[in-house]
Amino acid sequence: AFWRFGPYKVVVVRGDAESEKHEGHEREQHAREISDDHNSHGPEHDDHGQEKSSQVTVWDDRFEIFMEHPFVVANKPTKFVTHVTDRITLKPRRKGSVTFVLTDKDGISKRHVEKTPARDGIYIPRLTFPHSGIWNMSLNIAIEEKKYVVKLPTIKVYKSRAEVDRAAGTEEVAGGISFLKEQQWKMPFATEVVQQREIHSQAVPAVPESGIIDESGKPVAFVQLAGETFEKRYLKLGKKDHGFVQVLSGLSEGEYVTTKGAYAIMEAGHELHNDESIVQLSEEDVRRFGIEVGKAGSGEFEVYLSVPGEITINTDRMAHIVPRVPGIVREVRKRLGDPVKQGEVMAVMESRDLADFKTAYLASIERFELANTTFEREGKLWKDKITSEQDYLDAKKAFAETKIQMRSAEQKLRALGFNAKYLEKLPSGSAELLTTFEITAPFNCTVIQKHITLGEVVKDDADIFVVADLDTVWADLRVHHKDVGLIRKGQEVIISAKSSVPETKGVIGYVAPVIDEKTRTALVRVVLDNTSGLLRPGTFVTANVLVKQLNAEVVVAKNILQDVGDKTCIFVKSEHGFEARPVTIGRSNERKVEIVSGLRAGEPIVTKNSFRLKAELERVAGGGLAGHGHAH
Repeated sequence: AFWRFGPYKVVVVRGDAESEKHEGHEREQHAREISDDHNSHGPEHDDHGQEKSSQVTVWDDRFEIFMEHPFVVANKPTKFVTHVTDRITLKPRRKGSVTFVLTDKDGISKRHVEKTPARDGIYIPRLTFPHSGIWNMSLNIAIEEKKYVVKLPTIKVYKSRAEVDRAAGTEEVAGGISFLKEQQWKMPFATEVVQQREIHSQAVPAVPESGIIDESGKPVAFVQLAGETFEKRYLKLGKKDHGFVQVLSGLSEGEYVTTKGAYAIMEAGHELHNDESIVQLSEEDVRRFGIEVGKAGSGEFEVYLSVPGEITINTDRMAHIVPRVPGIVREVRKRLGDPVKQGEVMAVMESRDLADFKTAYLASIERFELANTTFEREGKLWKDKITSEQDYLDAKKAFAETKIQMRSAEQKLRALGFNAKYLEKLPSGSAELLTTFEITAPFNCTVIQKHITLGEVVKDDADIFVVADLDTVWADLRVHHKDVGLIRKGQEVIISAKSSVPETKGVIGYVAPVIDEKTRTALVRVVLDNTSGLLRPGTFVTANVLVKQLNAEVVVAKNILQDVGDKTCIFVKSEHGFEARPVTIGRSNERKVEIVSGLRAGEPIVTKNSFRLKAELERVAGGGLAGHGHAH
């Protein structure tokens, strides 16, 4: 694993100083020469067996510094094996002092002068940090009456050995091709940073042509991950101009590419591809293991943004049912979780207040009918000159007033939920209709809350049932503000959960126009079909939002990747058998992964049951591709 800090590149390695070995005479000799200085950390470490170590590589305009050291404990002298390379002469620093400057968070500095290198290019100071915490570190180098200051990444100093062991156990191992500094110093060797350059009047990422190697018609470059660790990259190149070539893919700005000595690194890399990385199977074993082979190729690559979320009730299809009048519960017909159809009776209540409303309505009907009869009679008598006009007008007034009273009483009952059909049969109904009323479902739904029991006195503002239509639910997602720009209505979303909830597809229907001040997230809502009933509100889910679709030169299924030793590999079929080929992966989604280097389009690869080959490789070859570290 490596991180960038401006012009620096830092590689932290968890290594086993007793078990790491170098291949070839050069590595064996190197290990013998410096084992006393690099492996021995004093008696205080004897009880810990395997010593955890870190590697740091820093480039500046004049020097490349490659430093190896154990994880640091406060007040314990620690050896820092420091390789100093002059990037102008491409040679190790053979004489002269260097000064290590240590500065804590309070700005208090401590200096250590190492007068001469222990061997060409290698200084081995013993540095002691007075207390734990984060320390700044720099290296002062004087040359030709000029002083160079190389800033190094910060050093974490631990309180105790136990704290070191806990921290070291979380670090990853840096994989790649091992090529020792001593080997680099014995040949013309140089690296150069990938950066923007003018090619045909256009600023593009470019590298010197001398850093490109042809491998079977494919352009290849070697990236220096750490001082002695390199990675092979397959490139896609563009235009050339004045000794530089445009890099379209395979390299990123800021990476260091080998421009001299690349062929030697390639030869060192070939040492890793020996018989121990190849599985040989008979045709019968291939069939028995279910091994299938296909061709690596380009493909459409979907890029997803993964965001957390929760299944919630679609509140557009949820209702709180309350009685329109207070009363006593006489029947409860539905229980918690029961499905209910629209108009179905859920409970029956008895209400004195309701009886008053219905009685008032029936009385208003009787008064209206009587006033109507009187009005008709007075109208006929007034027309026949038998009664006075005043009597006729009084009857007309009484008729109008009773009509208004009847309509008022009718509207009160309608407001309580009684429709015209019910009111029509009320005058001829039984006396029981005066005091009872039914609670019915507003739509097809499920009872999700129940607050009603037989004989209970219920007020007119009590939630006696809460119902919801669960045929649709919402997935409420929380998208961080930095990613909101990638989200828009209409995007496809795949919802998944760790429980038995199946993957479900949906479409974004709502994106909140504001960011939550506390969480710095925006609400994004997806409506999901739930006729299966498997999406339960309250379930935490992960949503993969399709944000873009790209074309990649080499795309493979994610499940064919296998971790062999400390490398990610794909099994490639060749005339020798099935080779565990280390690859560099790029962008990925849940199912597919882009291969940046290590595999070419058209090569035959294992597409099914590659894990069986890994098991066979470990059984026969003892684990396949092991890491090749620096045996200090």
